[in-house]
Amino acid sequence: MTKEEVILLAEKVVSGTATDAELLQYNQLFNAFQQQGDWNEQLLGDQQQLEAAIRERLQPVLRRRSGKIIHWSRWAAAAAVVLVLGTGYYFYQRQPAPLAPQAERFRNDIPAPAGNHAVLTLGNGQRILLDSAGNGTLVVQGQVSVSKNANGQITYAGADTASSLNTIQVPNGSKPLAIVLGDGTKVWIDAGSTLTYPASFHGNQREVAATGQAYFEVKQNAHQPFLVTSASPKTTIEVLGTAFNFRAFGDERKMQVTLVNGAVKVNTPNASQVLHPGEAAATASGGALQLIKNVDLQQATAWKDGLFYFDGADITAIMSTLQRYYNIDVVYQTDVKDLFVAKIPRDVPVSQLLNLLEMTNLVHFKIEGRKITVIK
Repeated sequence: MTKEEVILLAEKVVSGTATDAELLQYNQLFNAFQQQGDWNEQLLGDQQQLEAAIRERLQPVLRRRSGKIIHWSRWAAAAAVVLVLGTGYYFYQRQPAPLAPQAERFRNDIPAPAGNHAVLTLGNGQRILLDSAGNGTLVVQGQVSVSKNANGQITYAGADTASSLNTIQVPNGSKPLAIVLGDGTKVWIDAGSTLTYPASFHGNQREVAATGQAYFEVKQNAHQPFLVTSASPKTTIEVLGTAFNFRAFGDERKMQVTLVNGAVKVNTPNASQVLHPGEAAATASGGALQLIKNVDLQQATAWKDGLFYFDGADITAIMSTLQRYYNIDVVYQTDVKDLFVAKIPRDVPVSQLLNLLEMTNLVHFKIEGRKITVIK
Protein backbone atom coordinates (compact mmCIF):
# COMPACT_ATOMS: atom_id res chain seq x y z
CA MET A 1 0.00 0.00 0.00
CA THR A 2 1.10 3.55 -0.66
CA LYS A 3 1.10 6.27 1.98
CA GLU A 4 -2.03 7.84 0.49
CA GLU A 5 -3.83 4.47 0.45
CA VAL A 6 -3.06 4.02 4.15
CA ILE A 7 -4.56 7.44 4.99
CA LEU A 8 -7.68 6.77 2.90
CA LEU A 9 -8.11 3.41 4.64
CA ALA A 10 -7.95 5.13 8.04
CA GLU A 11 -10.66 7.59 6.95
CA LYS A 12 -12.92 4.70 5.93
CA VAL A 13 -12.49 2.99 9.28
CA VAL A 14 -13.33 6.09 11.31
CA SER A 15 -16.30 7.06 9.10
CA GLY A 16 -17.74 3.52 9.37
CA THR A 17 -17.60 2.75 5.64
CA ALA A 18 -14.78 0.18 5.70
CA THR A 19 -15.56 -3.38 4.62
CA ASP A 20 -14.67 -6.42 6.70
CA ALA A 21 -11.59 -6.98 4.52
CA GLU A 22 -10.52 -3.35 4.95
CA LEU A 23 -11.00 -3.54 8.72
CA LEU A 24 -8.74 -6.57 8.93
CA GLN A 25 -6.24 -4.91 6.63
CA TYR A 26 -6.24 -1.81 8.82
CA ASN A 27 -5.60 -3.78 12.01
CA GLN A 28 -2.84 -5.78 10.35
CA LEU A 29 -1.24 -2.59 9.14
CA PHE A 30 -1.18 -0.99 12.54
CA ASN A 31 0.17 -4.11 14.16
CA ALA A 32 3.21 -3.31 12.03
CA PHE A 33 3.57 -0.01 13.88
CA GLN A 34 4.58 -2.05 16.92
CA GLN A 35 6.99 -4.25 14.99
CA GLN A 36 9.70 -2.06 13.52
CA GLY A 37 11.06 -4.84 11.40
CA ASP A 38 7.79 -5.23 9.49
CA TRP A 39 7.53 -1.55 8.53
CA ASN A 40 8.35 -0.75 4.89
CA GLU A 41 9.84 2.73 5.22
CA GLN A 42 10.84 2.86 1.56
CA LEU A 43 7.22 2.40 0.49
CA LEU A 44 5.31 4.13 3.29
CA GLY A 45 7.81 6.68 4.50
CA ASP A 46 8.63 7.71 8.05
CA GLN A 47 6.22 6.28 10.66
CA GLN A 48 5.96 9.48 12.70
CA GLN A 49 5.16 11.55 9.63
CA LEU A 50 2.49 9.08 8.57
CA GLU A 51 0.98 9.14 12.07
CA ALA A 52 0.76 12.93 11.93
CA ALA A 53 -0.80 12.86 8.46
CA ILE A 54 -3.48 10.38 9.56
CA ARG A 55 -4.33 12.44 12.66
CA GLU A 56 -4.71 15.55 10.50
CA ARG A 57 -7.03 13.79 8.04
CA LEU A 58 -9.14 12.17 10.79
CA GLN A 59 -9.91 15.34 12.71
CA PRO A 60 -12.59 16.66 10.26
CA VAL A 61 -14.31 13.28 10.31
CA LEU A 62 -14.32 13.22 14.10
CA ARG A 63 -15.62 16.79 14.32
CA ARG A 64 -18.51 15.95 11.99
CA ARG A 65 -19.46 13.28 14.50
CA SER A 66 -20.01 16.00 17.16
CA GLY A 67 -17.45 14.56 19.51
CA LYS A 68 -19.27 11.26 19.96
CA ILE A 69 -17.35 8.02 20.31
CA ILE A 70 -17.51 6.30 16.93
CA HIS A 71 -17.51 2.56 16.92
CA TRP A 72 -18.39 -0.60 15.05
CA SER A 73 -17.88 -4.25 15.71
CA ARG A 74 -18.12 -7.49 13.76
CA TRP A 75 -16.77 -10.83 14.81
CA ALA A 76 -16.41 -14.40 13.61
CA ALA A 77 -16.24 -17.61 15.58
CA ALA A 78 -12.60 -17.34 16.61
CA ALA A 79 -11.82 -13.64 16.30
CA ALA A 80 -13.23 -10.16 16.74
CA VAL A 81 -12.38 -6.81 15.23
CA VAL A 82 -13.03 -3.69 17.27
CA LEU A 83 -12.62 0.05 16.94
CA VAL A 84 -11.32 1.68 20.09
CA LEU A 85 -11.25 5.46 20.48
CA GLY A 86 -9.23 6.84 23.34
CA THR A 87 -8.30 10.50 23.40
CA GLY A 88 -10.25 11.37 20.24
CA TYR A 89 -8.80 9.30 17.40
CA TYR A 90 -8.16 5.67 16.58
CA PHE A 91 -4.44 5.39 16.47
CA TYR A 92 -1.48 3.61 17.87
CA GLN A 93 0.75 5.63 20.19
CA ARG A 94 4.42 4.83 20.55
CA GLN A 95 5.34 2.62 23.49
CA PRO A 96 7.58 4.64 25.83
CA ALA A 97 9.37 1.62 27.29
CA PRO A 98 10.24 -1.90 26.08
CA LEU A 99 7.38 -4.34 26.54
CA ALA A 100 7.60 -8.12 26.73
CA PRO A 101 5.96 -9.91 23.80
CA GLN A 102 2.26 -10.60 24.25
CA ALA A 103 2.81 -14.35 23.96
CA GLU A 104 5.02 -14.14 27.05
CA ARG A 105 2.68 -11.84 29.01
CA PHE A 106 -0.38 -13.97 28.14
CA ARG A 107 1.28 -17.34 28.71
CA ASN A 108 -1.05 -18.16 31.64
CA ASP A 109 -4.37 -17.57 29.91
CA ILE A 110 -7.68 -17.83 31.80
CA PRO A 111 -10.58 -19.64 30.08
CA ALA A 112 -14.19 -18.51 30.22
CA PRO A 113 -16.33 -20.16 32.92
CA ALA A 114 -17.16 -23.71 31.86
CA GLY A 115 -20.41 -23.90 33.84
CA ASN A 116 -22.67 -22.37 36.41
CA HIS A 117 -21.49 -22.56 40.02
CA ALA A 118 -24.62 -21.11 41.62
CA VAL A 119 -25.78 -22.16 45.08
CA LEU A 120 -29.47 -22.44 46.02
CA THR A 121 -30.17 -21.93 49.72
CA LEU A 122 -33.61 -23.04 50.93
CA GLY A 123 -35.61 -21.57 53.78
CA ASN A 124 -34.45 -24.33 56.14
CA GLY A 125 -30.79 -23.56 55.43
CA GLN A 126 -30.22 -26.50 53.08
CA ARG A 127 -27.74 -25.64 50.32
CA ILE A 128 -27.83 -27.17 46.84
CA LEU A 129 -24.83 -26.84 44.51
CA LEU A 130 -26.58 -26.44 41.18
CA ASP A 131 -23.67 -27.32 38.87
CA SER A 132 -23.30 -30.75 40.48
CA ALA A 133 -27.03 -31.39 40.96
CA GLY A 134 -28.66 -33.68 38.43
CA ASN A 135 -31.45 -32.67 36.08
CA GLY A 136 -35.07 -33.13 37.12
CA THR A 137 -36.61 -32.42 40.52
CA LEU A 138 -34.10 -30.97 42.98
CA VAL A 139 -36.31 -30.55 46.03
CA VAL A 140 -39.95 -30.28 47.09
CA GLN A 141 -40.87 -27.49 49.55
CA GLY A 142 -44.41 -28.11 50.77
CA GLN A 143 -46.50 -28.03 47.60
CA VAL A 144 -43.76 -26.37 45.52
CA SER A 145 -41.29 -28.38 43.45
CA VAL A 146 -37.96 -27.04 42.23
CA SER A 147 -36.45 -28.58 39.11
CA LYS A 148 -33.47 -28.14 36.82
CA ASN A 149 -33.56 -28.74 33.08
CA ALA A 150 -30.77 -29.77 30.70
CA ASN A 151 -29.89 -26.13 30.00
CA GLY A 152 -29.39 -25.45 33.72
CA GLN A 153 -32.56 -23.38 34.09
CA ILE A 154 -34.22 -23.59 37.53
CA THR A 155 -38.04 -23.70 37.60
CA TYR A 156 -40.48 -23.39 40.50
CA ALA A 157 -43.91 -25.01 40.11
CA GLY A 158 -46.89 -25.24 42.45
CA ALA A 159 -48.35 -22.97 45.13
CA ASP A 160 -48.12 -22.96 48.91
CA THR A 161 -49.33 -20.23 51.26
CA ALA A 162 -46.64 -21.18 53.78
CA SER A 163 -43.70 -20.93 51.38
CA SER A 164 -40.33 -19.75 52.70
CA LEU A 165 -37.65 -17.55 51.20
CA ASN A 166 -35.06 -19.06 48.88
CA THR A 167 -31.80 -17.45 47.73
CA ILE A 168 -29.72 -18.13 44.64
CA GLN A 169 -26.15 -16.87 44.71
CA VAL A 170 -24.16 -16.82 41.46
CA PRO A 171 -20.50 -16.40 42.43
CA ASN A 172 -17.68 -14.79 40.49
CA GLY A 173 -16.32 -17.05 37.78
CA SER A 174 -19.74 -18.41 36.85
CA LYS A 175 -21.98 -18.30 33.82
CA PRO A 176 -25.29 -16.46 34.35
CA LEU A 177 -28.22 -18.51 35.63
CA ALA A 178 -31.83 -18.44 34.41
CA ILE A 179 -34.69 -19.11 36.83
CA VAL A 180 -38.47 -19.24 36.44
CA LEU A 181 -40.18 -18.11 39.64
CA GLY A 182 -43.44 -19.53 40.97
CA ASP A 183 -45.55 -16.88 39.18
CA GLY A 184 -43.93 -17.49 35.78
CA THR A 185 -41.56 -14.52 35.97
CA LYS A 186 -38.20 -15.31 34.38
CA VAL A 187 -34.95 -13.91 35.78
CA TRP A 188 -31.38 -14.09 34.50
CA ILE A 189 -28.79 -13.65 37.28
CA ASP A 190 -25.26 -12.52 36.43
CA ALA A 191 -21.96 -13.56 38.03
CA GLY A 192 -21.37 -11.87 41.40
CA SER A 193 -25.13 -11.50 42.01
CA THR A 194 -27.87 -12.86 44.27
CA LEU A 195 -31.65 -13.13 44.17
CA THR A 196 -33.87 -13.77 47.21
CA TYR A 197 -37.53 -14.70 46.60
CA PRO A 198 -40.38 -16.78 48.07
CA ALA A 199 -40.81 -20.30 46.78
CA SER A 200 -44.44 -19.35 46.07
CA PHE A 201 -45.97 -15.87 45.90
CA HIS A 202 -49.06 -15.09 47.95
CA GLY A 203 -50.65 -11.95 49.39
CA ASN A 204 -51.24 -8.67 47.59
CA GLN A 205 -47.74 -8.30 46.09
CA ARG A 206 -44.77 -10.26 44.76
CA GLU A 207 -41.50 -9.11 46.27
CA VAL A 208 -37.92 -10.20 45.57
CA ALA A 209 -34.54 -8.75 46.60
CA ALA A 210 -31.56 -8.51 44.28
CA THR A 211 -27.89 -7.56 44.37
CA GLY A 212 -25.47 -7.35 41.46
CA GLN A 213 -27.13 -7.66 38.06
CA ALA A 214 -30.32 -9.38 36.94
CA TYR A 215 -32.64 -9.19 33.95
CA PHE A 216 -36.36 -9.60 34.66
CA GLU A 217 -39.21 -10.64 32.38
CA VAL A 218 -42.11 -10.15 34.80
CA LYS A 219 -45.33 -12.10 34.40
CA GLN A 220 -48.17 -9.59 34.31
CA ASN A 221 -50.66 -9.64 37.20
CA ALA A 222 -52.49 -6.36 37.86
CA HIS A 223 -53.80 -7.70 41.18
CA GLN A 224 -50.36 -8.59 42.50
CA PRO A 225 -47.66 -6.00 41.63
CA PHE A 226 -44.07 -7.19 41.38
CA LEU A 227 -41.45 -5.42 43.54
CA VAL A 228 -37.67 -5.64 43.30
CA THR A 229 -35.80 -4.23 46.29
CA SER A 230 -32.14 -3.37 46.73
CA ALA A 231 -30.55 -2.61 50.08
CA SER A 232 -27.47 -0.82 48.76
CA PRO A 233 -28.42 1.69 47.54
CA LYS A 234 -31.90 1.44 49.04
CA THR A 235 -34.26 1.15 46.07
CA THR A 236 -37.66 -0.30 45.21
CA ILE A 237 -38.77 -1.02 41.65
CA GLU A 238 -42.53 -1.32 41.11
CA VAL A 239 -43.60 -3.49 38.18
CA LEU A 240 -46.78 -4.94 36.69
CA GLY A 241 -45.63 -6.79 33.59
CA THR A 242 -42.45 -5.72 31.85
CA ALA A 243 -38.83 -6.49 30.99
CA PHE A 244 -35.95 -4.57 32.52
CA ASN A 245 -32.32 -4.82 33.56
CA PHE A 246 -31.27 -4.19 37.16
CA ARG A 247 -27.65 -3.39 38.00
CA ALA A 248 -26.32 -2.58 41.49
CA PHE A 249 -22.89 -4.10 42.10
CA GLY A 250 -21.39 -3.12 45.43
CA ASP A 251 -18.06 -1.98 43.99
CA GLU A 252 -19.83 0.41 41.61
CA ARG A 253 -21.72 2.10 44.49
CA LYS A 254 -24.69 2.96 42.31
CA MET A 255 -27.83 1.40 40.88
CA GLN A 256 -29.23 1.56 37.36
CA VAL A 257 -32.55 0.25 36.06
CA THR A 258 -32.93 0.05 32.27
CA LEU A 259 -36.41 -0.53 30.85
CA VAL A 260 -36.80 -2.69 27.73
CA ASN A 261 -40.59 -2.73 27.53
CA GLY A 262 -43.62 -1.99 29.70
CA ALA A 263 -43.30 0.54 32.52
CA VAL A 264 -41.65 0.65 35.93
CA LYS A 265 -41.41 3.11 38.79
CA VAL A 266 -38.08 3.42 40.57
CA ASN A 267 -38.18 4.69 44.17
CA THR A 268 -35.40 5.75 46.52
CA PRO A 269 -35.83 7.46 49.91
CA ASN A 270 -35.32 10.84 48.21
CA ALA A 271 -36.70 10.45 44.69
CA SER A 272 -39.10 8.64 42.37
CA GLN A 273 -38.94 8.14 38.61
CA VAL A 274 -41.31 6.47 36.12
CA LEU A 275 -39.52 4.90 33.15
CA HIS A 276 -40.66 4.28 29.60
CA PRO A 277 -39.05 1.82 27.15
CA GLY A 278 -35.54 2.86 26.19
CA GLU A 279 -35.00 4.87 29.36
CA ALA A 280 -32.91 4.24 32.46
CA ALA A 281 -32.78 5.60 36.00
CA ALA A 282 -29.49 5.75 37.87
CA THR A 283 -28.76 6.79 41.42
CA ALA A 284 -26.80 10.01 41.79
CA SER A 285 -25.20 11.81 44.70
CA GLY A 286 -27.52 12.71 47.58
CA GLY A 287 -29.96 9.91 46.74
CA ALA A 288 -31.30 11.64 43.62
CA LEU A 289 -32.28 9.72 40.47
CA GLN A 290 -30.87 10.62 37.07
CA LEU A 291 -33.12 9.95 34.06
CA ILE A 292 -31.21 8.67 31.03
CA LYS A 293 -33.04 8.67 27.68
CA ASN A 294 -32.30 6.82 24.44
CA VAL A 295 -30.36 4.07 26.19
CA ASP A 296 -28.54 1.46 24.10
CA LEU A 297 -30.66 -1.53 25.14
CA GLN A 298 -28.35 -4.04 23.50
CA GLN A 299 -25.46 -2.78 25.57
CA ALA A 300 -27.49 -2.95 28.79
CA THR A 301 -28.63 -6.54 28.22
CA ALA A 302 -25.69 -7.96 26.25
CA TRP A 303 -24.42 -9.93 29.26
CA LYS A 304 -27.48 -12.19 29.33
CA ASP A 305 -27.09 -12.83 25.60
CA GLY A 306 -23.50 -13.98 26.05
CA LEU A 307 -21.66 -10.80 25.02
CA PHE A 308 -19.22 -8.31 26.47
CA TYR A 309 -20.31 -4.91 25.19
CA PHE A 310 -18.40 -1.82 26.31
CA ASP A 311 -19.35 1.50 24.73
CA GLY A 312 -17.11 4.28 25.95
CA ALA A 313 -16.13 2.45 29.16
CA ASP A 314 -13.02 3.24 31.16
CA ILE A 315 -10.51 0.55 32.01
CA THR A 316 -11.69 0.29 35.63
CA ALA A 317 -15.26 -0.53 34.59
CA ILE A 318 -14.03 -3.08 32.05
CA MET A 319 -11.71 -4.81 34.51
CA SER A 320 -14.45 -4.90 37.19
CA THR A 321 -16.64 -6.83 34.76
CA LEU A 322 -13.82 -9.22 33.90
CA GLN A 323 -13.02 -9.64 37.60
CA ARG A 324 -16.52 -10.96 38.30
CA TYR A 325 -16.87 -13.09 35.19
CA TYR A 326 -13.42 -14.73 35.14
CA ASN A 327 -12.94 -14.67 38.94
CA ILE A 328 -9.64 -12.83 38.73
CA ASP A 329 -7.68 -10.31 40.77
CA VAL A 330 -6.76 -7.02 39.08
CA VAL A 331 -3.68 -4.93 39.90
CA TYR A 332 -3.11 -1.47 38.41
CA GLN A 333 0.43 -0.28 37.66
CA THR A 334 -0.81 2.66 35.58
CA ASP A 335 -3.70 5.09 35.44
CA VAL A 336 -5.43 4.81 32.05
CA LYS A 337 -7.71 7.76 31.27
CA ASP A 338 -8.93 6.63 27.84
CA LEU A 339 -12.36 5.24 26.97
CA PHE A 340 -12.77 1.99 25.07
CA VAL A 341 -15.38 0.37 22.86
CA ALA A 342 -15.44 -3.40 22.44
CA LYS A 343 -17.93 -6.12 21.59
CA ILE A 344 -17.01 -9.79 21.79
CA PRO A 345 -18.61 -13.09 22.87
CA ARG A 346 -18.25 -14.04 26.54
CA ASP A 347 -17.23 -17.63 25.83
CA VAL A 348 -13.62 -16.73 24.94
CA PRO A 349 -10.47 -16.82 27.08
CA VAL A 350 -9.72 -13.51 28.78
CA SER A 351 -6.70 -13.01 26.50
CA GLN A 352 -8.94 -12.40 23.47
CA LEU A 353 -10.62 -9.39 25.05
CA LEU A 354 -7.34 -8.09 26.47
CA ASN A 355 -5.81 -8.42 23.00
CA LEU A 356 -8.52 -6.18 21.54
CA LEU A 357 -7.77 -3.52 24.14
CA GLU A 358 -4.05 -3.84 23.52
CA MET A 359 -4.59 -3.16 19.82
CA THR A 360 -5.00 0.52 20.75
CA ASN A 361 -1.53 0.58 22.31
CA LEU A 362 -3.11 2.69 25.06
CA VAL A 363 -3.00 -0.10 27.63
CA HIS A 364 -1.33 -3.49 28.08
CA PHE A 365 -1.71 -6.43 30.43
CA LYS A 366 0.12 -9.27 32.08
CA ILE A 367 -1.54 -12.52 33.20
CA GLU A 368 -0.03 -14.34 36.18
CA GLY A 369 -2.14 -17.18 37.55
CA ARG A 370 -5.52 -15.56 38.23
CA LYS A 371 -4.02 -12.09 38.54
CA ILE A 372 -4.11 -9.57 35.70
CA THR A 373 -1.86 -6.53 35.92
CA VAL A 374 -2.79 -3.38 33.98
CA ILE A 375 0.37 -1.80 32.56
CA LYS A 376 1.03 1.00 30.11
